[in-house]
Amino acid sequence: MRGRKPRRLPLDPADLTTLRRIARSESLPWYQVRRARIVLANTQGVHNSTIAFQMQCNEATVWRTCRRYERGGLTELLTPPVRPGSPGRISPPPAGADRPTRVPGARGQGPAYHPLVE
Repeated sequence: MRGRKPRRLPLDPADLTTLRRIARSESLPWYQVRRARIVLANTQGVHNSTIAFQMQCNEATVWRTCRRYERGGLTELLTPPVRPGSPGRISPPPAGADRPTRVPGARGQGPAYHPLVE
């Protein structure tokens, strides 16, 4: 294959059995299974473009996953992905029995205060 030779990850022998078990799992989250398969393929010397094609992802994803394992080992590899943005919030319950739960400004059913068509 053309291009650079793949940079193999230094795999800890204790992690090998865990990664193989995760890669075969059908009950773990998909991101963990995919990351384990990417790391195992990289340690066997498969090119990043081939791994990306087999895993149906981008080459940058393969590269980031390998660097994640290099940086933090198995614990960082299996942490859930970080989602940007503020966390979702649930409205607090009403302060008391005399305060109804509803959206502020909603006055019940009926015609809209501002018509949609002018």
